[in-house]
Amino acid sequence: MSIPKFPSVPPLSAAQIRALTELVFRPDLTERTVPCYDLLFVFGGSHPEIWITAAHAYQQGIIKQVLITGGYKENATRHHTWTYGRTPEAQVIRDKLVELGVPKEKMVWEDQSANSLENVRFGLQRVDVSRLSTILFVSKAYAVGRQHRTLTRHLPERITLAAYPALTTIGKIPVTSWGWSRVLAHRAVVYGEYLRMVAYGKRGHLTPLEKEITGL
Repeated sequence: MSIPKFPSVPPLSAAQIRALTELVFRPDLTERTVPCYDLLFVFGGSHPEIWITAAHAYQQGIIKQVLITGGYKENATRHHTWTYGRTPEAQVIRDKLVELGVPKEKMVWEDQSANSLENVRFGLQRVDVSRLSTILFVSKAYAVGRQHRTLTRHLPERITLAAYPALTTIGKIPVTSWGWSRVLAHRAVVYGEYLRMVAYGKRGHLTPLEKEITGL
């Protein structure tokens, strides 16, 4: 059974809001502890903030190679600025990164994936994982926790991971770790991310939660 992007949200206590923030946004992962990353892993998406954030990460001079993921999924909800028809997300992101100054020769990409699990599985086939020790990944800020768990499920434990979140908007307001609980649509999308982590962990798609949030 698929989980809606905006599920009904039960009343949330202050403790549950704190727990959801930690699990969904993983603010601890934004503390980068190494000077350079072997790979910038870019999760697919149609929001301009995805490629803007990826370009910014590259421009810090801390990235050796960029891996872009994302295909074309029929009937997917896309950002209102998307004007690229059936073009795979990875191809659009690649071209936008070139426009933003990222050398094309620094990039590899896969353009067949239809979801985050396939982003990881198909994307990792495009690089030599045995040569990687550090990965910085770009995803929507409210998906960092789920994407981190998807990566850890399919990567060797020796690889150090950090996040470079893209602050995408819903209702013209960025979904942030400090403000999500005050916007109804943001509460729904964050709760949906939690439900996905629970469900996909049980399916073996990602590293399961160590403990579910009490009362949810």
